Amino acid sequence: MSFLKNLSKMVARADKKADELADTARDMAADAAKRATELADDAKREGAKVVKTATKKAKTVTKDVKRTASAAVKTAEARANKAVKSVKAEAKVVSKTVKSSATKAAADVKSALAGKPDASWSVAQLRAAAKLKGIAGYSTMSKPQLLKALR
Repeated sequence: MSFLKNLSKMVARADKKADELADTARDMAADAAKRATELADDAKREGAKVVKTATKKAKTVTKDVKRTASAAVKTAEARANKAVKSVKAEAKVVSKTVKSSATKAAADVKSALAGKPDASWSVAQLRAAAKLKGIAGYSTMSKPQLLKALR
């Protein structure tokens, strides 16, 4: 259960980081647009030549910001996809482990139901049989105590 929580937290952190990177990219684009507007206002006051130069600079800044933002978004998406793949792989391993444990537990219960308990039974089998018979405190009993309680 703890492992799944950790996986969930890892995916949540990857999502949060992707959101932060996207927010940063948007902020950078907003800042670039603000700067472009400021440059254009200055250019109007200084004349046609300055307007032309400022417009070129604003376009360059905007292109750079767009490129940077695009790269940041792509990086965030790649990291998120990698995290998703990792989580899926871990989930498969956990699923197989849980299935194996459940199968073993079912086999222990089956063998506990099959016959009378004796010293050849494992503590897990004895506890499973005790649980089925409703014996209180079975989980803390030793093997000899379990055998005595089951007889």
